[in-house]
Amino acid sequence: MSEHWSDVPERGHTAALVFGFTTYRRFGRGVFSVLLYPVVAYFLLTGSGTRKASRDYLRRVRNRLEALGRAIPPRLDTFRHFIAFGHALLDKTAMWAGAMEPADVELDDPAALQRVREQPRGVLFISSHLGNVEVFRALVDSQEAVKVSALVFTHGSPGLNRLNSAVGPRALDGMIQIDSLGPDAVMQLQDKLRSGEHIGIAADRLSVRHAERSVAVPFLGQPAPFPEGPFILASLLACPVYLVFCLRIGRRYRVYVEPFADTIALPRRDRGAALKLVIARYAQRLEHYCLMAPLQWFNFFDFWNQNEERQH
Repeated sequence: MSEHWSDVPERGHTAALVFGFTTYRRFGRGVFSVLLYPVVAYFLLTGSGTRKASRDYLRRVRNRLEALGRAIPPRLDTFRHFIAFGHALLDKTAMWAGAMEPADVELDDPAALQRVREQPRGVLFISSHLGNVEVFRALVDSQEAVKVSALVFTHGSPGLNRLNSAVGPRALDGMIQIDSLGPDAVMQLQDKLRSGEHIGIAADRLSVRHAERSVAVPFLGQPAPFPEGPFILASLLACPVYLVFCLRIGRRYRVYVEPFADTIALPRRDRGAALKLVIARYAQRLEHYCLMAPLQWFNFFDFWNQNEERQH
C-alpha cells in the first residue's frame, strides 16, 4: 500500500541540516555541493520508497515530453532529483536567514505583483511543492512589503522547522497550522485578508485527515488526485486567486505570478463539475512548470496512486 505523503518520515537530522547551512555560509555553495553528493548517495541507497517515486515521476515527465514532441533534458535522473532537493532545502533556509542575496531572485512579471499590491484586500496565492515558494515568500517579506502567511502542515518536518527557528525565525512567524480548518479559522483568514495580508497554500498534496476529498484530473499524461480543500477555501474566502511558482533557473530563482481567478465560484448545482474544472486548470499550469524544471518537483511518494490505495 502506498504511503500518504504525511506518513513518510522526515529523514534529515537537524544537526546535519545545521551543519549543511553552516558550511554554505562559511565556505560557499561549491563546498556545500561537494558535501551534498555523499549525503544524497546515502539517501538513494537507503530510501527505496523515495527512490521509486522519483523514478516513476521522471518516467512520466519523459513520456509527456515525448508525447508533446519536446526535447528531453539531459541528466534527468533520480540522483540529480535528490541533489536539487538538497539545494532547495538550503535555499529555503538561506533566504530567510539573509544569507542569500535578493538579487538572486527575479520576478518574471513585476507588473503581476504590482497588481497584487493594488488590491483593496489580500489575495490567496496557490502554490505547490515545485521549486521553492519559500524563497518567494521571504523575498516579498523583506523587499516588497508584502506579507504572505503560509497555510502549512508542519508536523511532518520538525527538524526543518527547528533549523528555520534557529537561523531564520521569520520563516515560522507567518506559518498557520492547518490540521483543522473549520469555520472559525476561515473567519480568521478573512480578517487577515481584510487587513491587507495575503494567504498562501500548496495544492498538490492531499489532506492529512481527509485524503478522500480529492478530484482526479489529468497530470503528466494520467489522472492524478488533487485536494479539494485549497479551492473550496478560495471559494469561501471570495478573494482574488493567484498562482505562484518559484523555480531555480541556472544560479538564480525566477518567480512566476499568474492571475488565476477574480474569485472561485462553486455553485451548489453542478458543484462537483465546477470544482473539477478549476482543479484541472491548476493541474495544467503545474504540469507546464514541471516540464520547465522537472527536477524541482519534490513530492517523493506515489502521487498518482496515493488516494486509491489509501482507501483499501
